[in-house]
Formats: sequence, C-alpha cells, structure tokens
Amino acid sequence: MELRENKDLFQTVFDAASNGIALLQPVYDDAGKVTDFSILLLNKYTLDRIGDPDYKGKRYTDIFDKVNTGVLNELITVFETDNSAAIERHYSTDGQENWFRYTAVKNSDLLIVTIEDISQYKKAEIALHSALETTEKQKRLYDSITNNTPDLVYVFDLAYNFTYANKALLAMWGKSAEDAIGKGLRENGYEEWHALMHEREIDAIVAHKKSIRGTVSFPHAELGSRVYDYILVPVLNEAGEVEAIAGTTRDITDIKQVEEKLLQGETRLKTMIDQTPAATLVLMGDDLVIEQINKPMLQLIGHGEEVVGMPLIDVLPELKGQYIWEQVLGVYQKGISFGHSEVLVPHTRGGDVEDHYYNLAYRPLTENGKIIGMIQVAVDVTAQVVARKKLEESENRYRKLSETLEQLVNDRTKELQRSNEDLQQFAHVASHDLKEPIRKIKMFTSRLEEQLQDTLDTPSKGFIEKINVATDRMFTMIDGVLAYSTTNAAVQSPEPVDLNEVLRHIETDLEVSLQKAGGKIQFNDLPTVDGAQVLLYQLFYNLINNSVKFARTDVPPRIVLSSETHSIQDKGYAQIILKDNGIGFEPEQASRIFETFTRLNPKDKYEGTGLGLSLCKKIVERHGGSIVAKANPGEGATFIVTLPLQQQDTFI
Repeated sequence: MELRENKDLFQTVFDAASNGIALLQPVYDDAGKVTDFSILLLNKYTLDRIGDPDYKGKRYTDIFDKVNTGVLNELITVFETDNSAAIERHYSTDGQENWFRYTAVKNSDLLIVTIEDISQYKKAEIALHSALETTEKQKRLYDSITNNTPDLVYVFDLAYNFTYANKALLAMWGKSAEDAIGKGLRENGYEEWHALMHEREIDAIVAHKKSIRGTVSFPHAELGSRVYDYILVPVLNEAGEVEAIAGTTRDITDIKQVEEKLLQGETRLKTMIDQTPAATLVLMGDDLVIEQINKPMLQLIGHGEEVVGMPLIDVLPELKGQYIWEQVLGVYQKGISFGHSEVLVPHTRGGDVEDHYYNLAYRPLTENGKIIGMIQVAVDVTAQVVARKKLEESENRYRKLSETLEQLVNDRTKELQRSNEDLQQFAHVASHDLKEPIRKIKMFTSRLEEQLQDTLDTPSKGFIEKINVATDRMFTMIDGVLAYSTTNAAVQSPEPVDLNEVLRHIETDLEVSLQKAGGKIQFNDLPTVDGAQVLLYQLFYNLINNSVKFARTDVPPRIVLSSETHSIQDKGYAQIILKDNGIGFEPEQASRIFETFTRLNPKDKYEGTGLGLSLCKKIVERHGGSIVAKANPGEGATFIVTLPLQQQDTFI
C-alpha cells in the first residue's frame, strides 16, 4: 500500500511539472549498439503535446519523430558518453511557430529528458534582435542623414552643452567630435551675444515645451560670414519632461541673396512700370486680378487706384465677348504673346462706352514653366487714328482738286523752263555785248601806252598794267558767266579748283576796296577741291566782300582764311574757316543771314541787296557742302565752309 501511495505521489508530482518529462530506456541491436529508446514514463505536460495515452513500451521514434523533433541521434550520444546536453529545436505546426529545449541526462541505464517550451522566449528574443537590428539600422540611417546633410544637426543637454554634433557642424567649427562634444557654446567658438541668445532659448523651451525658430548670422570657418535659419525643439522623456533640446540649422545665405535679387528685380520692375509713360498693368492668377497698374493705364480706363486686387473683367465688363478679351485669355491660357497696332476697343472712361484705338502688347508671366499672369502695355492712338481717317477722307474729297493743281504745276514748270531758256539766251547775248566795250578799253589803253611810252613814269605804267590785268580778268569772268549761263548747272562738269589761286584773283579784284579801308587778306596752303571755278570764285568773293563792307569804324578789316581736311563716312572734306574783325551780329541771327533778301543792318549805313550770303549758301549746297556762321556783336564773324575734296557725281 505504501509503495502504491509513493507511486501515486510521484505521478502527481511528475504530472505537476511545468515542463515535459520523459523517462526512456535504451534499445540495443544485435551488436549491442543503442538504436532507439523505449518510453517508460511521460508526464501530463508531455502527453498533452503528443496526444497518445497508450505510449508505454513504444519506441521514441514512433512517438516523437511524428512531430519532427529530430533529436534521437543527440540523445543516443548523451547516453553513450554520459554527458548531459541541452538541445533546441524549432518546428511549425498549422502556421504556429514553436521552439523547444530538450535537456537530456543519463541516470544509470535510463535517460531522463526534460522538454521545455521556449517559444515565447524565442519570439521575444527574435523580436528583440529585430528591434536591435532596426534600431541599429535607424541609427546608421540617422547618422548617414545627419552626417551627409549640409544642414547643421546638434543636441543640447539642459546645461547648454553639446551632446551631439554632425559632421557639417564640426566642419564649420573646424573641430573633431572629441574636442566639441560635452563642451558649451562659448567653448565651441560662439560669441557671447550668440551664446546668451541660445541659452535663453533653451530655458524657454524647457519652461514652455515649445519649439523656437529664428535667423542668425555668424562666421563659418571656411566660407566667411553666412546667414542661417535654425529651429530648436524639445526632446521629452516618458514623464513628458524636457530631457534634451535638438536643433537643426540651415545655411540660407544663397537663398537670401536670391530673395534679395528677386526683391530688387521686382522693385525695379514696379518702378519701371510706375514710371513708364505707356499705359501698363500686371494681371495675376486665373481670375486675371490687377496686381499693379500705373497712372497712364488708370487714366486710360477711367478708374482710380481702387481697382488693384480686382479682376480686370470686373473693372471693364464691357470687354467680355470682344476680340481683345479673347486675346487676353489666349495669352494667359496658351502663353501666346499678342501684339497689334490700332486695335479697336470700345469701353467707358467714366461715362458712355466709346470707341478707342490702342497699340497693344501682351506678354505671359511664367514661373517654373507655368503661366501665373500676364503684363499688358497699351498706347492710346485714338487721336492719331481719328486724324488719319479724317485726312483720308479729305484726301479722297480733294483728290480731283489735287489733279487740277498738279496740272497747274506742270504748266507753270513749262513756263519756267521757257523763261529759263530766255534768260540763258539773254545772258549769252549780254555776255557777248559786254566783251565789246572791254575790248575797246583794252585797245585804247594799249594805244595810249604806245603813244605815251616815253613820258610815262613808273606809277603811271603800273596803273596801265592794272587796267590790262582788270580787263583780262573781266574777259575771264564774262567767259565764265557765259559758260554757266549757256550750260545747265545740273550738267556742269566739275574740275580741280585751287582755292589759293581763287583768293589771289579776289585779292586783285578787291584791291581798291581793301586799299581804301586799309584791309588785308591772309591765307596760305588752302586745298584744291573739285567744283565749278566761277561759282567758287563767287562764293569766296561774296564772303570776303561782306567782311570788308561790314568792318568796324576806324578799325582796318582783317580777314584770315585757314583750312583743315577731315573724313566723314570715309569721304574727304575740306573745311575753310574765314574769320574777320568786323561788326559781327547777334548769335540768334546766325541762320537768318543766309535767307534771301535778309538784311541785319540799315541800308543807309551798309549798302547791299541781301542776296550775297543766300547765293553763298546755294553755291555750297550745289557742291554737296555746308556753310555755317558764328558771331557776337562787335567781335567779328566766322564763316565755316565745308566742301567735298572730290565730287562723286560727273556733273554739278
């Protein structure tokens, strides 16, 4: 009875074990080698796992190999070597993952095996390992991000010391992590104001648990002064208290510079739009809201500054459905620029709708390839268009009158041509008739010289010589006038004219006038130019005679001619400057003196017809040159004659 009670007590204790227990007896083959085990006893935990109540006497492989434990060989090794062993096995059943630990101990000729379900432990271990791997991966990722970003990343403890600084921040400081971590702001090179600012911010974050963002400028070890945007955030523990402060700082120097340039560009554009005389406005957004408009445009549409911020179509509803509004939409929706002259736009300017005409230019405004608005420029040409239309009407109305006038002009031209022919004929006859008395003067002078040859003194001989020279010059002048009168000026061939020779003849012809006034002409090295000899003589004769005539009282006239050559558009020109010391004239009269019949002085004091300088101007222009005059009262006058060195055309 006692033995039976002991067995029952053992079974009760055996079954109460929280792990599986199996009592095994070895099974030998003919060679005395262990090949399997016979099951002697299993506790309840094990029976519940294998589900076979009739296990006694069965082989280990018949029962446990069904669940693929696969530990038979290791159990045999334990039995044969007397070494205990702990064997772990994992298997899946119906989608469930399980792990068991088999602990085998040999006791005499029996093998005691303890089976422990370690699934929860293994799962926890796997989860922990996975978490550690994830954590390590996150750390690597975090380190990779923080150490490869150009942004500065750092962490403060509550004593204002750095507990972390990424590579970018360390590079900015020019320090290693060993030299920087655990140190405060000042120890890492922050100026006093900068350190105090961040310390106050850290105190505020600890007190209020709120982030702080700001902008600050301080020097970089390599890049110099830079502008940074920073944000400091609280790091909370499980109790919700701040245990650290994390921060990031970004270098925004380039962004600030771009923003400044954009702001400057926008300011310049706004100023340009405000100051341009052309009516201009800027529209933005899908509703084409007026963002900027200058005064000319406000006057054009007849509104005040209150239109800013309003859609254009609300300001000018009469545009809807018009051709011009379709172009506005086309510019904004399709990005097609529009430009047109004299576009008819009926709209109101504070009253009734009226027709107006504009030269228009519309251009899209884009940002990152997207149309965000448009700029409009309008020039009001209503007055010009209306005037042109009236002119066209007038031209149509008076076209027949024009045809009549044209006929009258043609008839008058023919009359002038006949008159010119008559004048040329008269000049031809007059020139021939003038030669006859000059020939007689020359002939009788010659006879007088022959008869008085023995009685003439030296002065008398000089006078007779001057008469001969004067008569020869008169013959030459008559021949020149005859040639010019009989040959149309437009078809006269130019020839090289030595202006020095021209001046010597003029000096001879004006000898009496110069002696009477005590005047002198000074010239030297004047150029040779292509032209008509008789006309160039007349040009400088008139100018010099003018200087002698308008000399100051009791001041002998001095006339100085100089010259220089220069090039205008690869063409050579001679510039002859004539200066006198006469009475001069008012500067504002400089252009009037070349007008026909213009006189600046009274006839009773200075004789003349008022044609001399006008003839000079015509002669110069005939040669493709120009003439200008400069003077001041009582300071003399200066005439500047510019003539081509060579005539490009065959005829003058």
